[in-house]
Amino acid sequence: MNSIKFLLLFAAIFISTNNYSQNRKKINKNRVKAHKIAFITDQLNLSAKEAEIFWPVYNAHEKLILKFRIEETSSIKTAKTFTKDSLEISESKAKKIIDSIKEIRIKAHQENLTYYSRLTTILPYEKILKLQIAEREFKKKLFEKLRKRRKVEDRR
Repeated sequence: MNSIKFLLLFAAIFISTNNYSQNRKKINKNRVKAHKIAFITDQLNLSAKEAEIFWPVYNAHEKLILKFRIEETSSIKTAKTFTKDSLEISESKAKKIIDSIKEIRIKAHQENLTYYSRLTTILPYEKILKLQIAEREFKKKLFEKLRKRRKVEDRR
């Protein structure tokens, strides 16, 4: 009877530890997004009125740009018929994929132009420039944090 209890306890600890360690490796996107919002808000020193107008425009832009990245990635994935040494794809299919990527990038560029036009009606140019700097700084800090986390995990 005691051996069954011990075995069940050991299994429960093993499963919970394994589950915890797997969850630690995943990036919590909502948490990163919340940190990004806090970081940008702090860096831009947005007024309540500016924030109320700015965040919906910013979030819609981010959503569209992410959609374009996903479309581009899926276009490229359709070409992934690689062998060890080369890419095996017909010239016509490669052309279609490249044309698709060009269209997606043109759409993304148009979205960026529209986004900056909208931003100039919401924020002064100084804050728009601060936004660019804040986004780059946030990415830099995020990558540094991920690099440190990987080093720690590699040591284990």
